[in-house]
Amino acid sequence: MAPGRRFRKTKLDNGLRILTEQVPFVRSVSLGTWVQVGSRDERDAERGISHFLEHMLFKGTQKRDAFQIVHSLESLGGSLDAFTYRDLTCFYARCLDEHIDVALDVLLDMLQNPRLDAGEIQKEKGVVLEEIQNVEDTPEDLVHDLFARSVWGRHPVGAPILGTPETVRTFTGEALRGHLDRTYRPDRMVISAAGNLDHDHLVDLVCRLFKPSGAAGCQLVRERPTDAVRTECHYQRDVGQTHICLGTTAYAYTHPQQYDLLVANTALGGGMSSRLFQHVRERLGLAYAVYSYLEALEDTGLLGVYLACDRARAGQSIEIVRSELSRFRREGISKEELESCKAQLRGELILGYESMDRRMGRIAREEIYTGRYHSQEEWLVAINRVTREGVLEVCEALMDENRMHLITLGR
Repeated sequence: MAPGRRFRKTKLDNGLRILTEQVPFVRSVSLGTWVQVGSRDERDAERGISHFLEHMLFKGTQKRDAFQIVHSLESLGGSLDAFTYRDLTCFYARCLDEHIDVALDVLLDMLQNPRLDAGEIQKEKGVVLEEIQNVEDTPEDLVHDLFARSVWGRHPVGAPILGTPETVRTFTGEALRGHLDRTYRPDRMVISAAGNLDHDHLVDLVCRLFKPSGAAGCQLVRERPTDAVRTECHYQRDVGQTHICLGTTAYAYTHPQQYDLLVANTALGGGMSSRLFQHVRERLGLAYAVYSYLEALEDTGLLGVYLACDRARAGQSIEIVRSELSRFRREGISKEELESCKAQLRGELILGYESMDRRMGRIAREEIYTGRYHSQEEWLVAINRVTREGVLEVCEALMDENRMHLITLGR
C-alpha cells in the first residue's frame, strides 16, 4: 500500500467523520472520539461544564458502571482517558489491534448512554473542586491561566477550562444532559484511529454502534477574539519563587506563516539549545525552568514565555527575556540557527510519527482545523521552506513590546 493510501476518510450521512491511518508494522491502535466543543463555547454561568461533563461520562452508562468502563480496557492491557481543551473535547483509548471493537464500544457507550446520576454528580463536584484547588496551589499552572485571561481578555477562549468553584457547584443532571444533547452532535464529531487496523471494519463498527439521539442540536457559532488591551499584573501568592509569563496573541492553526512561527519559537525557547535556556539558565543561572510555547486554535493563537526564579532575580530575568524578544524583532535568526531549528522540528515530527497516539491526534486536528489530511512529507516540505525572511516577518509582527502582556505570581 502506498504511503498516501494509508490514510482514509469516510463521512456518514449524519455528518460524522471517520478517519484512519493504517500502520501495519505495529500491534496497537490508538482510537479517539473528538467533539468540537470546549471551554470557549460556554456561557459565563456554566464555566467548566464541558470539562465536568467529560468527567461524568466515565461515571457509568446504562450497561457499565464506572469500574467496568475502565476495567474493560485495562484488563486487556489497554488504557482509556480524556481531556477538555479550549475548543475541543477528546475521549481516547489505546489497545491491541485485536481489541479495537471493545475500545470503540466503550467509547461510544460513554458518549451516548451516560447515566449522569445525581449522587455521582455530587461526588464528582468534590473531585473537580479539588482539581481547581490543585491549580490554585500550583503556581506554575495557575500563572498560565492568569496569562491566558490577560491575553484574551473577557473573551471565553481565555476562561479557565476547569471553571470556577461557584459555577461547578451549580451543575445539575439536567444542565449536563442539555449540554450533551446540544453539543455532542454527529456533525461536530470526528472518530480518528491510527495503528494496525482496517478502515472499512471501523466504519462498519461505527455504523452499528453509533445511534444519534433525536434531540435538536445547535449550530456551532464562535466569535473570533480580538486582542485585549496590554496589561502587566502581579498576583500575590505566598510561594518561594516568582512565576512569570510574558507574551501575546499569535497565529491561528491555519495561518500561512505558522511554520515560520514554529521555527521562531524553537529558536527562542523550544529546547535546551534555545536562546532563552542558554542565556537565562546556562549562562547566568537565573532560573531552573525557562521556555517559550505556542497554542494554535481555529481562529487565534498564543505565544508565551514562562520562567520561574527567585524574587530578587525576577526583574533581571524579565529584562533578559525582553531583550531577547527585541533582538529577535530587529535581527531575526542566523542561517546556522535557522537550519538547526528546522532540523530539530523535522526530527521531532518524524519521532512523533512513531507514536500512534500522536498520529491519531494529528489527523483529527487536521480534519477539524483544516478539513483535510496533510502527510508527513507535506509537513516536512513546509518546514524546509521556512526562510530567514519569513521568521523575521513573524518576529516583527508578534514580538512587539507594545503587545506583550506580563503576568507575575509570587510574594
